Amino acid sequence: MSGPIRYALLGSVVSSTGYFYVAMSILERILGPRSQIDRDLGYFGLGTWWLSAFSKAERQHLEEVFEPVRSAGSGPSTPEADGPAFATAAGFLVALAGSLGEKPEDRNLAARVLARAEERALAENDLVGLHFVYQETIRLHYKWRDQFRDAVDLAFAACHKQMQIAAETAQALREKFGDRPLPPHFGFQRAASILEKRAAYEQALEICRRARQQGWEGNWTWRVQRITRKLHERGYPVVSVSSSGMSQI
Repeated sequence: MSGPIRYALLGSVVSSTGYFYVAMSILERILGPRSQIDRDLGYFGLGTWWLSAFSKAERQHLEEVFEPVRSAGSGPSTPEADGPAFATAAGFLVALAGSLGEKPEDRNLAARVLARAEERALAENDLVGLHFVYQETIRLHYKWRDQFRDAVDLAFAACHKQMQIAAETAQALREKFGDRPLPPHFGFQRAASILEKRAAYEQALEICRRARQQGWEGNWTWRVQRITRKLHERGYPVVSVSSSGMSQI
């Protein structure tokens, strides 16, 4: 049994984080050294999924592209020197998917990783993790919009999901980071751009207003002025899509 497989399986069995590293250190002495991706898979209980979701060739490819990314991280987030560099399963899986961004043929593989990341974030009520799952999904599909016919639609669907949780995410980020400004919001940015390109100006304007109201970083006032000018030039009235700003998006 290969290293990634045996440690992924063992990590799934060992469910108690408190005893995980003790047990795995003993097993490592018996079975030999393990890679960092094995540690992360085991720590988050993703061994069974890892073995069932991907072929041997796919697992090897994921390990090859991910190890340099994992090694370049800021270091473990736990006291253990060889612990995981990610605080949540969703964070680990988003990083894994993000390492597959250089080739269009890896899009499907990355999408499968992100689907699992969404499941874990929802199951664990990880709102911030879910926000970044959708962000990476938007980035993934929109990057390859010229290669795949469904890419823009999939990116827009992820925008919609991210916008739906935006207000709650903003609150969670403020509780965690205090007065630090909110980061850019891919969902609002990309959805507004897609809609503006399709001359859906009312919807694009409403999205920009909502993003500005919630405090997400971006040139929202400039966007509002530009879209409003386009509406006036076409003789359209400037009205809100809905009282919530989201119901028809």
